[in-house]
Amino acid sequence: MKRFLLLILAMSMAFSVACTKVGTNEEEKTEQIYPPMVKVAGVVYVDTGYENAMATCGTADGEIKTAVDGREMPANDDESNFGTGYDYQFWEKGYMNVRLNNRWILFKDLNLKNDGDGIPAWVAHFTARVIKAEEDSLLVEVTDVDDGFYFKKQMTKPVSLSIENLDHGKDGFVSTDGLEGKTVEVYFGGEIKNAEPESSVPIRLETIYKIHVKEGNGGK
Repeated sequence: MKRFLLLILAMSMAFSVACTKVGTNEEEKTEQIYPPMVKVAGVVYVDTGYENAMATCGTADGEIKTAVDGREMPANDDESNFGTGYDYQFWEKGYMNVRLNNRWILFKDLNLKNDGDGIPAWVAHFTARVIKAEEDSLLVEVTDVDDGFYFKKQMTKPVSLSIENLDHGKDGFVSTDGLEGKTVEVYFGGEIKNAEPESSVPIRLETIYKIHVKEGNGGK
């Protein structure tokens, strides 16, 4: 009888462990974390990760009033999966802005088809010529800025760029070799430092999204 009870106890413990493992697997399946999203007027928009440098007007069209967990997609209008109280602003078709940390961040219709290289036209950018290439930085002279960007008149002196997001490489590594005299397209967050014309210190950009070496001058 004692041996029988021990056998029953062992079987019970094994069943309990098996159930625990199944439960753990089920919990792991529900741990998917979605990127920041918001639903407005029946459309779900997802964070592009880029600031809209052309959204200089502070007028909001609405406010995020409810929120769900980051493991969910918003299901109701004026709802997000990252919090409440944020203003939003309608932009061009397929896009809207959400005011995060006092900046208008671009959100894109989740169902919008691929739009080129993925960087929206309203993200701050300019064309420049590389006048000096160091191992970990570039010094460039701005040659063209879109009229819609507020910083156009401030680009009156060279700009110093860190190269973390430079799309030029050598032997599998990011490299500045051979870039002097080349043309680059620089995408950044819209905030610039050291823009005072009386200062000899080069302009610096707060956030650099991408430095693209233009085709036709050795770039790809």
